Amino acid sequence: MHNSVRTQAIVEGALLAALTAILGLAGIYLPFLRLVIDFLWTIPIVVITVRHGLRVGMITLSVAGVLIVMLAHPLSAFFLILQFGGLALFYGAAFREKWRPAATLFVGTGIAVLSFLLVLALLVQLTGFEALNFAEQMEASIEPTIELYRQLGLFKQGAQTGVTETAVREMLTALTQTAILLIPAFFVLWALATAFLNYLLAQQILGKLKIRTPVLPSFRHWQLPWWIVWGFIFGFAAYLIGDYFALEKLVQIGMNIILIYAPILFILGLAVASFYLGKYVKGTMARVFLIFLVIFFFRFLFLALMAVGLLDLLFDYRNILGR
Repeated sequence: MHNSVRTQAIVEGALLAALTAILGLAGIYLPFLRLVIDFLWTIPIVVITVRHGLRVGMITLSVAGVLIVMLAHPLSAFFLILQFGGLALFYGAAFREKWRPAATLFVGTGIAVLSFLLVLALLVQLTGFEALNFAEQMEASIEPTIELYRQLGLFKQGAQTGVTETAVREMLTALTQTAILLIPAFFVLWALATAFLNYLLAQQILGKLKIRTPVLPSFRHWQLPWWIVWGFIFGFAAYLIGDYFALEKLVQIGMNIILIYAPILFILGLAVASFYLGKYVKGTMARVFLIFLVIFFFRFLFLALMAVGLLDLLFDYRNILGR
């Protein structure tokens, strides 16, 4: 019986190692598929780890890495495994041990962010990649954009409304500089999104394979621990203090933290809104009206739901009515 299980683990490990390698190679040689591959690549490793344990998962990951090294550039294989290998193994072990979804996601997002930042740091050291080069490319795109607007006659048509070349150049410059300052936050948000979507997809695949795992609560009951609010408070304070004392680095730190929190608080506020709407809003017309509000007043609703999500961390609105 033991030999049979061991043989099954070896066969499945070999097949899933090959599948992992194929997915990795597709992401390397077909860059337009990279976005999809980032959400699929971890799945075979998660499955084999859940079914046969962390040791078999590590062996499968190693074999897949060797195959990718043989068929692609070693650095590409190294960065791919470094970025997603730890996340895949952790999710597989957490699903196998029946960790609570909140704990799994919390640790998983931490692993994803640290792995992504480590990859970026190594890219800078090994390949000379620099955020400054990226910033220069963004700034260099301003003039071609101005020239395109000029050819389209935007400035002639906007002469009466104040849409001048100078005004547009200043606006594009300000947007570019802000985007450059927020590059760290964009990287962290991408890592967070990758971790979350990998978790959801892995859970769905495991369900299809009849492997039971703890499931996330319904969206209307999503919550975060109250102490998460301290991160936002620190970021907001850093921005205010930096702005008051003209400390650019502190302003940048605060802006990046606020940007990272913005979608998280929005989703949390949306969960609160979904909870109350499920209790009080009935009928198709009411739901259509709400969709209308979201479409035409999205900017206002985004800020409002961010505020709701922030305050929910402190007051837990949904417990007021009970669950």
